[in-house]
Amino acid sequence: MKQADLSKPIASLSANGAVELPYITAVVASYNEEAHIAHCLRGLLSQVGLPGPIEILVVDGESSDKTLDVVRSFAEYGTQIRIVPNPRRFQTYAWNIGIRSARGTYVALFSAHSEYADDYLLRCLEARQRTGAANVGGVQTPVGDGLIGNAVAWAMQSPFGVGNAHFRYTTKEQFVDAVYGAFFDKAEIEAIGGYDESLPVNEDAEIQYRMRRAGHTIFLSPLIRVRYHVRSSLRRLAQQMFRYGFWRRKIQLSHPEYVPLRVLAPALLVLTCAVSIIAFAFARNPAMLAVPLLYAAFLCTASIVAVVSRRSLLVGLAAPAVLSVMHFSYGLGWLAGFFVHRRSKT
Repeated sequence: MKQADLSKPIASLSANGAVELPYITAVVASYNEEAHIAHCLRGLLSQVGLPGPIEILVVDGESSDKTLDVVRSFAEYGTQIRIVPNPRRFQTYAWNIGIRSARGTYVALFSAHSEYADDYLLRCLEARQRTGAANVGGVQTPVGDGLIGNAVAWAMQSPFGVGNAHFRYTTKEQFVDAVYGAFFDKAEIEAIGGYDESLPVNEDAEIQYRMRRAGHTIFLSPLIRVRYHVRSSLRRLAQQMFRYGFWRRKIQLSHPEYVPLRVLAPALLVLTCAVSIIAFAFARNPAMLAVPLLYAAFLCTASIVAVVSRRSLLVGLAAPAVLSVMHFSYGLGWLAGFFVHRRSKT
C-alpha cells in the first residue's frame, strides 16, 4: 500500500496564493424514509473540519410518506438542501441524477438509512488526497432493532455472514475491491459513464468493477465511520438477500474477471445441500448428508461466537436462523439469476 503522507494539505494553493477549496456535493437517495431522513440530514449538516461548504441533494423517488415534509422542515431547505425528483424510483437512477445535478468537484453518495460520523466527509477527503484512490469508503457498522435486528447486525459484521467483505469488519486501512459508500471526483465518475441503470440492485459493486478495470484504485479506511440500519425481520432480510444474489449474477456476466468466491459460496451451498438431501432420499446412506451436517456444525459454531461477541444468549440462538436466511436467500437469488440473465451479445 502507498505510504500515507499525512503532512500533505487537503486544500491546495493557486498561483496568486489564494486557497482553492474543494466543494462537496452530498447526494442522498431516498424513498419513504421519514423514520431516518432527519437523522441523516442532521449528520450531514454537522460535518466538521471541511475546507469548504457542502450542498445536499435529496434525490427522492416520489415518496408516499412524510419524507419530503421532513426535508422541507429544515431551515437549510432551499439553500444548502435541495430536493431533486427521481421519477424512476430506484437508487441507481438517484445516483446518476445526483451526479448530473451536483455543483461540487467531489461527490459523496449517502443512504438515508445510514448514520454518518461528523468527520465522515473530512476523512473521505483526506484519504483520497493521500492515497490517490478514485473511490474511498469506510467500515459499515450495522445496527438493528429487536432480537432479529440485533442478530442480523451481528451477522452483517461477521465472517460467518459475509465472508471476506472487508468493509464489514476490518480494523486496518487497505486497498480493496469494494467499499461501502462512495466519495469520488465528479469528472472521474462521469468519465467512466456513471452508474449502470439496468441494475436496480448492486449497482455499487458494478461501478467499482469498472473503476478497477479503468486502472483506478479503491481505498478502505476504518477511520471513515458509518452506521447502517439493517432489516429487522427475517422476511425483509430474505427479500433483500434474494435481490442481491439475483442481480449479482447479472453483474458477473458483464464482469466475469471480478468474481469473489464469497459471491459463489451461497449458490454452491444451496446446490450441494439439495443434492445431498435428494441422494439420501434414494440411497438412505447417512454419509450423503455430510454437507447439511457440516453446515449445521458451521451454524452451531457461529451461534457460540455470536453469544460471546454480543454477550447475548438470545442473539446467539437467533443467529442460525439469520445466517440460514442470508445464505439460502442469496444463493436462491443467484440461481434464479443464472436462468434469467443472459450475457450481452454486444
